[in-house]
Amino acid sequence: FTVIPLVFHCASWRWSRELDVLKLSLDSFRNEGHYWAIFTAPFWEPAGGGLLQSLFALLVAYWILSGLPRIERAMGSGKLLLWSCCATIAVNVVFLLFALVLDLFYQARSWYSIWPLIPTRGLVPVAIYALTVHSLAAGEAETTLVGIPLKRKHYPLAIVVFFCLLNGAAELGVVAALALGYLRERIQIDAVLPSDGKIQRWERSPVLFFGRRLFNGRWVRITEADATAGTALFGEAR
Repeated sequence: FTVIPLVFHCASWRWSRELDVLKLSLDSFRNEGHYWAIFTAPFWEPAGGGLLQSLFALLVAYWILSGLPRIERAMGSGKLLLWSCCATIAVNVVFLLFALVLDLFYQARSWYSIWPLIPTRGLVPVAIYALTVHSLAAGEAETTLVGIPLKRKHYPLAIVVFFCLLNGAAELGVVAALALGYLRERIQIDAVLPSDGKIQRWERSPVLFFGRRLFNGRWVRITEADATAGTALFGEAR
């Protein structure tokens, strides 16, 4: 899942226009009918920024992959995959709502609105959402960011503010992910996930790919998940 955006990123050096169908923006969703982009937006990581953008894409992939094995051991492969899909859809829906509200506000004020044209891209929004969930679970614990002490619950906010100072309105997707992370408990996003028992039945099914080894990797079944492997980044493993 994490490697796919890197593959598309490399491909965008040659087929950038063709791969634009993967991107999600209010304009592409509302006016062009690219409804599938709610699912494909994490895979759209264009190389339009040149070498610097490619280095950033590699940095994000390393950041996610460095913690992914521990999370997979804590949650199980199937639950992690379903959680990632659910988080992707939820973050992108909130992103579209933010863009729509801002667009309507700007139009009501007779201001020029760029919000329908702002896309969300790559795995960064989903990673920010996961980081927010993890930071809130840490409560009042403290950490540091570039040597500055702060509480864990404020850590993702500081990162998003930094991103916004660098890129401005282009980080609307990251802001939407942050807001969703802080509202997760109230709107009960995880309630849509299937129970552990249902995931276990899917893993035993000979029809579904759940429980199968993909690309010679190891599938961690829900019965093998070990919450003591570490604090689950995507919330508490049950």
